[in-house]
Amino acid sequence: MAIMEKALEADPISPIINQYLADAYLNAGRTDDALKQIERSLELYPNMRVAMEAKGWCIGLKGDWKKAAEIFEEIHRLIKHPLKGLAPLGCAYARSGATEKALECIRKIEQRQLEEPGTVLDIDLAMIWWSLGEKDKAFHHLFQCVEKKMGVVAILIDHPMFSQMPGDPRYQLLKEKLNLAEPN
Repeated sequence: MAIMEKALEADPISPIINQYLADAYLNAGRTDDALKQIERSLELYPNMRVAMEAKGWCIGLKGDWKKAAEIFEEIHRLIKHPLKGLAPLGCAYARSGATEKALECIRKIEQRQLEEPGTVLDIDLAMIWWSLGEKDKAFHHLFQCVEKKMGVVAILIDHPMFSQMPGDPRYQLLKEKLNLAEPN
């Protein structure tokens, strides 16, 4: 965070630096600081999708998953594709108790996987299943990410939405498969 804060002093309007700092705050559990940083980014770049998504995550992680769903619905609308941008939306639906809407997001992601077989969407499915409390299904898809060499799983498993994951023994196994396990 200190490096990103210093970089922001040097280039205060950089969209990348602003977003990386917001992500660093969010991953450190500093949701309020992340949200302030995201608001600054959105003042500079109102349609910056990654900042809009980060705002949704912050609001959801602060406990307002219905408001987060509204933000993710807007992002989904702006994408203009019925089968894209569904993972955050499905998570927000699941966490706000709109289970059927979350399951519909899963069905659409699975449909996209059939229509675009080269696209790996296991992380999207893992996120929604985790949010629905279906940990076995979530871990199945996380391990599929490893098998398919989808590197982003190494970053996402430490996202605040997966905060209870380290307590599950499969988390350690996943870290080992990613060569991220702590030495004994």
